[in-house]
Amino acid sequence: MALSLAALGIGFPRAQAEPPTAPKPDYSNGTVVHFGDSMVDAGLQQAFRPKFAAEKTRYLNFGKSSTYLANWAFGPDLSTLYFSHRPALFLVTLGANETRAKPESRVSSVKQIVKTLKGTPCVWISIPMWKNEPTTLNEMIRRESAPCRFYDSAAIADQLPRNRDGIHPTKKGGAIWADAIWKWLSSQRDTTKGPWILKEAPAEEHGPRTSG
Repeated sequence: MALSLAALGIGFPRAQAEPPTAPKPDYSNGTVVHFGDSMVDAGLQQAFRPKFAAEKTRYLNFGKSSTYLANWAFGPDLSTLYFSHRPALFLVTLGANETRAKPESRVSSVKQIVKTLKGTPCVWISIPMWKNEPTTLNEMIRRESAPCRFYDSAAIADQLPRNRDGIHPTKKGGAIWADAIWKWLSSQRDTTKGPWILKEAPAEEHGPRTSG
């Protein structure tokens, strides 16, 4: 007489319920690509990521240590980022490694970077200069980075806790920096035209500084 496996005390393992899968992120408002030097990783990308996620936006960061304006202007990486991701917005954080260069020697690099973005909405985030560092490079970038919008970090530079090098913000400093940028960026969005379309820059953003 044939005995069933159950009669022999041999049972089949119970089917295990599959663990619930995490819901796919909602990136219906597109992709933001943030590129630049090591300042990208100095608390900025860490603080930006949840902010963009809350706006249903995919945030990708590409910070490279010891990188220069010319590397991005005339190398292949920026075009690759553009064609690979077709972002709704570019964020640029560059210049920390060449703050003492002659600004006029970097104009062509700034213009080429902006050209390579192919009209994508963009914000050039200036470097929050540290103690005794010249601001002439930031000033040149401010003038030459149109039609990108320009966020001037000078207003909060003295408020940022820095690492031992005295240059890079700490995690806390990066969060303060990111919060200030985010407040400005939120005020500059024109969501009637698209999730990351920006308002037109006021004349003084790239124009001559006015006194008083």
